[in-house]
Amino acid sequence: MKKWNREALAEPLFFFAYVVFMVATVLQTTMYTEMRYFPQLFIAMRYFAFIVAAVKVLLDLYGDLRKVNGQREKMMDWVSVVIKYVLMSALVVAVSVTADERSLAFLLVILLAARGVMANKIFRVTLWMQVFLAAFVFLSAAVGFIIDLRFERGGIFNRHALGYWFPSYIMSYYFFVLLLLFWTRKKPMKPTSVALLEGLNLLLYLLTDARLGLMVNTFLIAVEFIRSVEKWRAPLHRLADKVMAVPVLGKVIQWGWALLPELLCAYIALLFKFPISGIAQKTDYLLSNRIYYAYVGIQKYGIHLLGNNIEWIGYGARTDMSEIEKTYNFVDCAYVYILLYFGVLVFLGMLFAMFWVSARLGRKGEYHKCFLYGIIFVYCFVEPRLLELNMNTFLFLTVPLLTRPSFLRRYLSARSRNRTLSPSQS
Repeated sequence: MKKWNREALAEPLFFFAYVVFMVATVLQTTMYTEMRYFPQLFIAMRYFAFIVAAVKVLLDLYGDLRKVNGQREKMMDWVSVVIKYVLMSALVVAVSVTADERSLAFLLVILLAARGVMANKIFRVTLWMQVFLAAFVFLSAAVGFIIDLRFERGGIFNRHALGYWFPSYIMSYYFFVLLLLFWTRKKPMKPTSVALLEGLNLLLYLLTDARLGLMVNTFLIAVEFIRSVEKWRAPLHRLADKVMAVPVLGKVIQWGWALLPELLCAYIALLFKFPISGIAQKTDYLLSNRIYYAYVGIQKYGIHLLGNNIEWIGYGARTDMSEIEKTYNFVDCAYVYILLYFGVLVFLGMLFAMFWVSARLGRKGEYHKCFLYGIIFVYCFVEPRLLELNMNTFLFLTVPLLTRPSFLRRYLSARSRNRTLSPSQS
């Protein structure tokens, strides 16, 4: 394949695989899965996208190998990347076999296939795709093509799932759509536009009664509204710059925000250490028993290096609450969910990758994006969306970390130099 053909094909190949994967994965969270042949179709689409993305990864590696031209440094870079890919793939395969779950393998291949594609371009495509899919699912439920499940609260079945498995799904999608919208805009939005976003948020709340989604989305929209008021914008930017310029305080804020996932995990560990303390009971009450189910999950399944094969039982696509609650075991806290399901190695790798992205944004002085990225960690404290690419598109920010030459390159270079110098030293 000629060079110009390969390079011209790379980005369209990725977006083709990504769009197919996203459409199938998003629709797998809807009541389209209850229609004949659709579940099999979605599975086939995901595997097809996986194959196309894998071809893109191999094309990237082949293209890099063609550029080596006998240069030792470039060869060391290429070997380092290949070794990193092999190690990550081996880990993912081992976890997939242990947990009997393929989503991590799909995630890794899609992320590796995104190499060379601008993250902001992926975000813009995802934004429009998510809006289209949400409208499509909503209209499908509105006209009766798929079921609009209704869930009970307070003895009244007033919680609409709007075509999804559970009412909170649409609010989670809306949360990440808001993040994509605020991230990709080059200029702050107008106050009227922000007010319309809050109006849609309130409408979704009235239909779904998803209280957590309402609060988080309202907070996010309120911050964007403050930024949208022109007379407040410049003073706020000056204040932020002054605060971050303070030698100690600025560093504490920067690194504390970058370490937010680790701090949240430490807080969870503290609650688990003292499960009957007042703070643990209060936190669990505020979070609708999420801490309780996380604690029970740890006690029941234990923590393993490569995860657990767990049959999760939640509320998705079922409304018989009295029956579900007898066997309900779903862990909503993303950190505990990942630790239980995918194991210690994936959990630690995830924490490092999130820290790396946050620290990178902080060093660039992109404080608004640091804030948006950090909100994901807070939200995923109570929703298991951290490694779900169909919602958390910001996983693509980890692509440079996953695909660039790593410390392995320095190790290989050092070994090469030692072998070169050893004859003369002897």
